[in-house]
Amino acid sequence: MPTAQFKREADMLAPIAKQADQLMPGSSNTFFEVQTTSGIPDIVFCDFNKSAVRRRKVNGKSFITDLSDMCVTLALKGFGAETITASALAERLPWSAKYISSTVLPRLAEHGHVEKERRGHWRLVSEFESLARRICTIEVKIRDWRGGYGQALRHGTSADEAWLVLDCAFGGPASAHEEWFQRAGVGLATLHATDGINRVVAPKVRRRAQSVYRELLAERAANLYAEGKVSDSIGLVFGADLTTSTGPDPRRSSGGELRSGREAAR
Repeated sequence: MPTAQFKREADMLAPIAKQADQLMPGSSNTFFEVQTTSGIPDIVFCDFNKSAVRRRKVNGKSFITDLSDMCVTLALKGFGAETITASALAERLPWSAKYISSTVLPRLAEHGHVEKERRGHWRLVSEFESLARRICTIEVKIRDWRGGYGQALRHGTSADEAWLVLDCAFGGPASAHEEWFQRAGVGLATLHATDGINRVVAPKVRRRAQSVYRELLAERAANLYAEGKVSDSIGLVFGADLTTSTGPDPRRSSGGELRSGREAAR
């Protein structure tokens, strides 16, 4: 039996973050535990459009971190300068006109994104601008490559590319199924404690321009960035706090707090 290089998945986070450009070349910010619409990837690399982020802050507009808010925002963008009613939006979205008019639109107006032009008619204050040039999600596993493959595949719907990174001692079975990764467009890499990252299969880069799921992840990452945090709340795994076995946990270096009120099964 091979010997694991890492005792816990959390022990793999810092080494991967330090070699971010091996998985997503270029400049990027690293985040942990950022919720997508289909789970929580272990790591998110985000190359921000820094000018767009600054404009958002200077103009006093909040980050759009709610799914329904993002859906309505992008739907409004589709209408251009035309004003639109909640009923017309509801025809395109999975929410009722009442919920959109009573909750979503007033919330977006409060945070500076939309305005009511006349009774029942709304429009964007300014055209929505993506906050991210590129987003990459990373799923980290010691040996459960099948579970990690499925998670990476789901998280990839919110990103431009997605990776599964395994402990190098257990990369063989996944490497034997390279065609799975190639067909799905998911990247596969292994991590060695001293030699670092080894890329096995490169992911397919998908430019998901104006995708609700992608833009929502970008906004949530930008919200953490603006608050000076690197991680959202950290959940328990079946009641246990699976932090690092040795050394600091990079998720808690600035703002990542333990969620003690519920379990988050990974």
